[in-house]
Amino acid sequence: MIKLSVMIMFIVTLAASVAYGSEGIKEGAPPPMFTLTDENDKGVRLESILTKPTIMYFTHNACFYCTQIVAYLKRAEKKFGREKLQIIGVNVMAKDQKLIKAYKRELDFTFPMFAGNREDVLRAYKINYVPLIIFVDSKKTVRKVVGHYIHEKELHENIKEIMK
Repeated sequence: MIKLSVMIMFIVTLAASVAYGSEGIKEGAPPPMFTLTDENDKGVRLESILTKPTIMYFTHNACFYCTQIVAYLKRAEKKFGREKLQIIGVNVMAKDQKLIKAYKRELDFTFPMFAGNREDVLRAYKINYVPLIIFVDSKKTVRKVVGHYIHEKELHENIKEIMK
């Protein structure tokens, strides 16, 4: 029975990696580009707003760890300054501005957030869980992908790297 369970888990994992094999975010490459809907229900082309070092933060309303990271992002925005660092959120539960507005109101942050509950976005960024934090430099190149919880010190170290 245990061997069968292990075999099934292996096949499911293999099938998932085949389905996403050529997709996903890659360090050293530009992030996949989309037009996403913001909290005002306006379509925004991602490539048009990647004009300075950027943190792309994938989250959703029910993620406990994500709320802690939002606090770190708010402090980082104050420390490094909006003129030098851009933070954008992508809510993978949101299909429109309703959940985005609720999340922003609850956590009291001002950086832009987009609705990311779309198959093309989830597949291109290989979103299987949150938080996912992507550090993009001013040349629109992904420098670091963190697919788990991050401590504030590590967040700041990665910000300094993309600001070089």
